[in-house]
Amino acid sequence: MSQGLIGRKVGMTSVFLEDGTQVPVTVLQLGPCTVLYKRTMEKDKYSAIALGFDDAIRKDKDGAPRITKPEAGQFKKFGQAPMKVVREFRMEPADVAKLEVGTVVKADLFKKGTRVDIAGITKGRGFSGVFKRHHMKGAARDSSTAHELHRHIGAIGQRKTPGRVFKNKRMPGHMGVENRTTQNLTVVDVDVENNLMLVKGGVSGRDQQIVLVFPATKGPIRKVIQQASKAEKKAAAAKK
Repeated sequence: MSQGLIGRKVGMTSVFLEDGTQVPVTVLQLGPCTVLYKRTMEKDKYSAIALGFDDAIRKDKDGAPRITKPEAGQFKKFGQAPMKVVREFRMEPADVAKLEVGTVVKADLFKKGTRVDIAGITKGRGFSGVFKRHHMKGAARDSSTAHELHRHIGAIGQRKTPGRVFKNKRMPGHMGVENRTTQNLTVVDVDVENNLMLVKGGVSGRDQQIVLVFPATKGPIRKVIQQASKAEKKAAAAKK
């Protein structure tokens, strides 16, 4: 199956587990995603599949989807309906061969109790100061020398040598709208009929933000799978 899914952040709520513990969860709409095309080692030098998500594209007066001509040509080449979001997911060649173009991948790809990594774009905070952007302490509140300068950045440069401000200096500026991946989130529940998944904790981004969900790269289940695959490779090498 696919090594990931495209989804949308719905919002946050809380649920009660079987032992009565209340946990905060993020509700994600996962899929359904359609396999648009495949990348193979023979043709493209790498193996992957491309998934499309959300076919609700705005249309013009003639009923044609409002996409560019190159995009329309690509979807016509695939033989699939235009999608709002298209992303490639790297996979092993054997796994790519099992999936056919047009296959629909749903939320049942992930199981309850497993761990996932979720990539999203953080909320935009606009132009922010060093207090909010870099968590600086600021000047003393009870100091007579810090008149109206409690939240200011302070000195940023040097004297004649080197006579400039170094690059990457922590200063006020634009904050947010950055790619962030939250790792090792536990899947609390999966609703396949409604294409919903609940994960414990928060996910970067505003509501209705597009997110990418992958199997956890550092979770315990992933480690067990990696160890098993290594053992199989060693056994195969020993037989040769």
